[in-house]
Order: sequence, then structure tokens, then C-alpha cells
Amino acid sequence: MLSINKQEISNLLLLNYLSSLHSVREKLRLFENKYHTSWENFSDSLKAKNEEDFQELDDYIEWKAYLKISDELTHKIHEIRHGYFEIT
Repeated sequence: MLSINKQEISNLLLLNYLSSLHSVREKLRLFENKYHTSWENFSDSLKAKNEEDFQELDDYIEWKAYLKISDELTHKIHEIRHGYFEIT
């Protein structure tokens, strides 16, 4: 029988989430570089425009989704680092 302890599982999960977070943050940097601004400034300027730019709207949706994923991964990493999970 194979025996795996909680620490081994947490290390594997942590590595997986950190890798995913790195990829997501790279996507966020690409948007910041593309528009030469932060999410907040981009969002504000897009909302203030009178005409629609579908490429910017698509980027807005994608950028916002990556921000949400980043927040979720950061939360999961915090919980794993502090042992706030259980194995069922």
C-alpha cells in the first residue's frame, strides 16, 4: 500500500497552483504591456469611450477573467500554505 502524507499533497498542490499563477500573471503583464496601463486605467478609459472597439472589449473580458483567476489562485495558495485544507 502506498502511503502519502498531507505535507506531500500540499507540496504538489502548491507547486501546481504556483505554476498556474505564474502563467496567469504573465498573461496579465501582456495586457499591461499591450495597453501601456494598469487594469484600472484601462477599464476606466474603456467605460468613458463613446464608441465601441470590439478588440478592446474582448481584451477587457479576457483581462478581467485572468484577474479573477489570479485572485482565486492566490487565495488557494494562501490556504495551502497555512494548512487550511483537508484530504477526503
